[in-house]
Amino acid sequence: MTSRCGFSFRVVTVRITEGIAAACLLWAGSAGAPSCGAEPVAVTLAEDGRALQAVVVGERASARTRKAAADLTRYLGRITGATFDVVEGDGSEGITVGSVQDFPDFPAGNRFAPEDPFRREEYLLQTHRKGVLLIGATDLAAQHAVWDLLYRLGYRQFFPTESWEIVPHADRLRVSVDVLESPDYVSRMGPRPPAWGDRTYWRRWHDRNRMTAGFSLSTGHAYGGIVRANRKAFQAHPEYFALVNGKRRRGGNAKFCIGNPGLRKLVVDYAVRRMKASPGGDSLSMDPSDGGGWCECDACRALGSVSDRAITLANEVAAAINALGIGEKYVGMYAYNEHSPPPTIEVHPNVVVSIATSFIRGGYTVNELVEGWSERCELLGIRDYFGTHVWWQAMPRRSRGGNVNYLISRIPYFHDHGARFMNACAADSWGADGLGYYVAGRLLWDVNEADRIDGIIEDFLETCFAEAKEPMREFYRLVSRRDPSLCTSGDLLARMYRHLDAARELTDDPAVTKRLDELVLFARYVELMFAFTAAGSDAAREQAAQDVFRHAYRMRDTLMAYPQALYRWLKREGVAVPGEANPGRLTVGSAGHDAPPWKSAQPFSDEEIEQFLEQGVAKHEVMVMDFDPVTFSEDLVPAAETLALRHVPTGNFGRDNKFRGRYRFFTWLRPPEQSVSLDVTGGLIERYRDRGNVKFQLYAAKEATLEPVYTDASTPPDGTTYTVVLESPHDGLHEVVWSDGDDMTLITWPEGHPMTVKSGASLRDNRTLYFYVPKGTETLGGYTTSARMRILDGDGNRMLGAGAAKGGAGYFKVSVPEGQDGALWKMERCYGTQILMTVPPYLARNERELLLPREVVERDRQAPD
Repeated sequence: MTSRCGFSFRVVTVRITEGIAAACLLWAGSAGAPSCGAEPVAVTLAEDGRALQAVVVGERASARTRKAAADLTRYLGRITGATFDVVEGDGSEGITVGSVQDFPDFPAGNRFAPEDPFRREEYLLQTHRKGVLLIGATDLAAQHAVWDLLYRLGYRQFFPTESWEIVPHADRLRVSVDVLESPDYVSRMGPRPPAWGDRTYWRRWHDRNRMTAGFSLSTGHAYGGIVRANRKAFQAHPEYFALVNGKRRRGGNAKFCIGNPGLRKLVVDYAVRRMKASPGGDSLSMDPSDGGGWCECDACRALGSVSDRAITLANEVAAAINALGIGEKYVGMYAYNEHSPPPTIEVHPNVVVSIATSFIRGGYTVNELVEGWSERCELLGIRDYFGTHVWWQAMPRRSRGGNVNYLISRIPYFHDHGARFMNACAADSWGADGLGYYVAGRLLWDVNEADRIDGIIEDFLETCFAEAKEPMREFYRLVSRRDPSLCTSGDLLARMYRHLDAARELTDDPAVTKRLDELVLFARYVELMFAFTAAGSDAAREQAAQDVFRHAYRMRDTLMAYPQALYRWLKREGVAVPGEANPGRLTVGSAGHDAPPWKSAQPFSDEEIEQFLEQGVAKHEVMVMDFDPVTFSEDLVPAAETLALRHVPTGNFGRDNKFRGRYRFFTWLRPPEQSVSLDVTGGLIERYRDRGNVKFQLYAAKEATLEPVYTDASTPPDGTTYTVVLESPHDGLHEVVWSDGDDMTLITWPEGHPMTVKSGASLRDNRTLYFYVPKGTETLGGYTTSARMRILDGDGNRMLGAGAAKGGAGYFKVSVPEGQDGALWKMERCYGTQILMTVPPYLARNERELLLPREVVERDRQAPD
């Protein structure tokens, strides 16, 4: 596949071929179609300001198709300066736009299956001697074909606003193409429309990036709606509600007594009524209400796990609505919360289960859920969280949607494991996440775009920033986390402002400058958000909240941040924001609505933007790593005896070795036992004891299959101490991985048994641990987020004290005194994250439990003292 396109050029020639069978078409009345296997015919669309082809629609074309055709003529005209007409015809010549229904004589119409809900978006894009075919299974597919053709001609809508729309210029427009397209994900959910304003931008971006899906999958929490629609029946039958602690639990988040046949019949009848009332609908949701409170009666327990119960109800509904004779119908639901663990029963073929990537229970990883559900479920989806404001506040380097590496890894992974539906929560956070959202759109259509990610990003940089692309390459490497360097808030701002300043110096293009100005406003928003989170007193917090909200609201039309969500988040943070009597009304210029004094529609002047940039550069300093990191292997061995490490008092992994979440430790097993015994107390946070047993996996370095050699999930989260013995058929290096669903677990092992963690792991605060400084080391360098951390050398001398890293976070550098290399050093009062970067990054409670890289141990054993 080759294409030539760019920001502004004189001639466009696009030649695309993917060797599809559609090249065998012979259009009725046209001897000019390409022969099977031939190179696609090149067609000139316009030259020297003259349109050489008309845009053709069928006489029965829908309003959507006619709009797509009108869009095509408008943009072809903007690209070439020519006037293109829309005419009705049979499609044998011209730029034909429409569905197979619009052109009944289309000879390859049987290649499409518009009646199949999962094939509604297939389209053919093909040149022949008399024109171009943009033929789809449906009018939506034809719309996709229009925007695909424009994309191949250089048109881009990277972000939703006009600033990020790219319309190239060409005196001569020529195309050669032969492709049959269909999306890899049937449903593709992206950023939601802003609640405070016009949804046009949101919808337009979806349309122009083929994110508008042809299949509507309903997956929202459904039980509450079922209760409201059948209020009298539930009032007459309280036994339909879940039995919890001896009482039938009612309310908005109430669960059902699914073991009750009457309840299941009521739900099935309700679903049948809904589907009959809307026979054109694709699906309805049977996802349980949010939260806990599942039924404890014997009949429900007999159905199995919570997931088994939810699936039992969904299966019965799916069977009933597919017996109506009105076509294939589907039931949607999540694997989420207490019904996230895989079921033990088979899922009906027409039930789509979307696995949540957060809010999961049972100690499972997302990968384990994907693999477990795929064994029981034919139709798999993913419920991801690309840009949730309450978590990430539209800030850079935080969200999944802005993390390009996450997207190019996970979207193809989910697809490879059977996922065909994507429902991704997102928001208008285009400053932090815009590049990621755009990349996600490309991947959701074609997961193989992950292999072309560098080209996609290069196209974005070249097209949006032209001469200024190099500093903007660094800007987007920074905000999208493709730059793996560690950075504090001040360092992040320093680099953002400097990249933007360098870019502005390289361009005098007004369109490029406009995009850079919007990103300067975004950088200022980030700066004000950091100021709010750092504010101390109530008065300072209120002033900082005013500052950031005023700024976000004034820049609202850029969609770089989301003022409605910010408003609500500030309330959650305890700020007394004005207009609380009507918090949702932030509509621009709405007479009679609340108008909090923090709102202003005044746009930013060029002078203000310039001032933000100048002050940002002057105020914030780049964090410099003035040492060279050293790489060490994970081939670890015991070191205490070999290196004659001095005996030290045993430290700790936080208070009493309590852990939450998922951890990875290295251990060493000696024959003949080849085991480690752990005392485990799960569920230390009582309100979280619904998250499943503590899970252990033991991996052996000598195990060729890379599978765990031992697993254990016997410890319930009940506050009782149990003994878990992890055994292996191998001796030597092992990894212990455990997870507890975040309900907190106390884990202890025999003192002196090797148990080492890699620095940077998320551990509890106030840790006291030891690490080794190899012989010949001149500089100890690393990174910390703690203002309290202290480092002591082998003789107990304080080498790094509180606040050594500027602002309490950043890189640190310590000169190793003479005689203190080849020694065990101590790290104490460790809050947050610490990463060792010039010495082996391994930490343990004492010298006997410390494992070190084999190459270090062998070298230092032979080195002279």
